[in-house]
Amino acid sequence: MPLKTFPKIVAIVPSMIASCQIGVLKPLLSLAAKGRIRFDYCLEGKASLNAINSADLVVFCRNTEPAYSHLLNQAVATHKPIIFDLDDNFWDVPFESDPELARYHRLPLRIQQLEKYITHSSLIRVYSPVMKEIVAKLNPKVRLLKAGFDFGMLRKPSFKGSSDKLQIVYATSRIVDNQYLLFSESLKKVLDTYSDKVELTIWGCQSSELVGYRGVRFMPLIPDYEKFLRSFSSFGFDIGLAPLEDTPFHRSKTNTKFRDYGACNIAGVYSDTPVYSSCVENNRTGILVNNDTESWFAGISKLIDDAPLRRSIQKNAYDRVKEEYSQEVVEDEWLAEIEELLSSSTVYSLTATSPLRTSEILIRADFDGLKGVRFPASSPGDKEPVGKVFLEVRTSTGNLLREASTTTQMKEDLEDKIVFSFTPINNSKKEEFLLKFTSVPEEQSSSDEPFWLPNSGYIQMLYQN
Repeated sequence: MPLKTFPKIVAIVPSMIASCQIGVLKPLLSLAAKGRIRFDYCLEGKASLNAINSADLVVFCRNTEPAYSHLLNQAVATHKPIIFDLDDNFWDVPFESDPELARYHRLPLRIQQLEKYITHSSLIRVYSPVMKEIVAKLNPKVRLLKAGFDFGMLRKPSFKGSSDKLQIVYATSRIVDNQYLLFSESLKKVLDTYSDKVELTIWGCQSSELVGYRGVRFMPLIPDYEKFLRSFSSFGFDIGLAPLEDTPFHRSKTNTKFRDYGACNIAGVYSDTPVYSSCVENNRTGILVNNDTESWFAGISKLIDDAPLRRSIQKNAYDRVKEEYSQEVVEDEWLAEIEELLSSSTVYSLTATSPLRTSEILIRADFDGLKGVRFPASSPGDKEPVGKVFLEVRTSTGNLLREASTTTQMKEDLEDKIVFSFTPINNSKKEEFLLKFTSVPEEQSSSDEPFWLPNSGYIQMLYQN
C-alpha cells in the first residue's frame, strides 16, 4: 500500500564496510534522491537517541556491539519498526583461518547482542539460504533477498595489460587471505602451462609464493567499495577466480564475486559450494569446480582454450546480473518492505500527522556529579500532561554525552513530578549542558491530544551526594 507521506528512515551502521554500503546505504540513498523517502544514516558510535526518535523506521546492519544497545532499546521502547540486515554468519566465524575475527565476533556478549537485534526486529534481511535457516530459529520474520549492483559505478575498460594476453584476476577484500590457498597450486600450473597466453592480477592480498613469477602483478587493496569497482572495471579482465571454502561460515556468505565479475563482463570460475551453485549456471554464466588442484586447473584452462565459451559466459553472466541484481530491483524491494511495515505501524500513522515536538534548554550546573533533572508532570494552570518524553544530555556545542544518553524516567506521584536519571557527569560544576527533550505520541493516544514540554524555569537539577 503506497504511503501518504514520505517516511523518515534512519540507518545505524557499525562501519562503512562494503556490506553496509551495498545492502543498505546505496539503495536507501537512491530512494531518497528520487523523493520516495527521507533518509539519514550514521555510525553507531556517533548515533544519538534523537536519531531514533526522529525516525519512522530504523535500519540496523551487522550491529553487534553491546556498548550501543541503548539504540536498539530506544527503537523498541518507541515502537519503531526495525529492519536488520545481516550478510555474515557471526556464530561460525572459524578460529582456524581467522582467529582474530573469530574472537571478536564470537564473543558471547556480542552474540547475545546480535540475537537481541534479531529477536526484536520487524524484518531481518539475509542473502543466503543457510543464513535464513539460522535466523528463522530466532525470528520467523526473515526474508531471503539478493544484494544489488549499481552499474553506474562501472568504467569502460581502458587498460588491458602489457600485451594481448588474456587477463586473469583474483580479487579479495582481505590482505591476508586463506581462500587463495584453495587454488594456489593450480595458478602455478596455469602460469607455467600458458605463460605465453595469460597474465595474472592478484588484487588485495600478497602471495609470497607468486612474488617474482613472470606474468604476475599485485594490486593494493582499495577499502572503499565504489572506488575499487571503478578501478577494477577499467582493467577489462577476461577471467575471474572465486574460491570459497565449504564450511558453515562460508556457506552463509553472499555471492559478491558473481555480481562483480558478471557486471564487469568477466567469465568466472567459482567453487562449487551453495553460495555459487545457487546462482551460477554451469557452463552458461560461469564455471563451477571442486576445491582441488586438478579441478581448478581444468576450469581455468577451459576458459583459456575455448574462446567462444568464454565470450558466451561473459555475456550471459552480465545479462543475469543486470536482470536480477540491478540497483533498481533492490530499491523496489526496499520500498515495498518499508511500505509493508509502516502500513501496519500505529506509531507511524500518528506521527505522520503529528510531528515530534522537541525542546532544547541550556542549563549550567552548580555542582559536580550532575545525575538528573526533575520537572512538573503537567503544565501549571492548564495541567497539560508531559506524556512520553525522551531526553538527551549534550555539551553546549551539541555533542552527545554517552554516559548520559540512556535515561530512566519515573513519575513522583505525590509531587506530580517527572524525574530523569542518568549516569552522573563528573566535573560538571560550572559547565553548561544542553537538554534536548523529545515528546512522542503514545501508541494509543489521540493525535490532537495536548501535551507540554518544560522550559528552563521549571527544570531542577539533581546531583550525586
